[in-house]
Amino acid sequence: MGKKKSNVFKLIDEEDDYFSTKAEEALKEIFSRYDKDGDQCLSDKELDDFAIGCNGKPFDKVSISEIKDCFDCNEKQWLTFKGFMEMYYMQTISEPAETWKDIEKHGYDRQCNLIKNDSNKENKKEEKEEEEEEEENKKGEKEEENKKEEKKTE
Repeated sequence: MGKKKSNVFKLIDEEDDYFSTKAEEALKEIFSRYDKDGDQCLSDKELDDFAIGCNGKPFDKVSISEIKDCFDCNEKQWLTFKGFMEMYYMQTISEPAETWKDIEKHGYDRQCNLIKNDSNKENKKEEKEEEEEEEENKKGEKEEENKKEEKKTE
């Protein structure tokens, strides 16, 4: 009998029995969004933020306990990047639709291409605020120039 084809072939490379390159890159980028301090681990707060980003609410205590018991954590019991990938691997082989939901929620399409990034939204907001501040400064400078001109003509 031949090997049954898996419906997760786009996420899991069947030859390597691990994530495809693009899926791994997407998951790395998603992890980095929540690893605010860049220590390659998700603290309890960062893990909560991740859960909220995926499911709209933090993990319950039982889920956190299972994550810490089953996947790689550091000495502080924070989920490491390796543990994050282990967690996603287990989810992907058992519930690929859940992994797709998480990936898509983070702005990726079904080919694991980033099409929408919420951090871009934050950057654009900051850029807009800077532009508005610059416009205010220009208005202020123009008003100063007008006042100087008025004094000259008096």
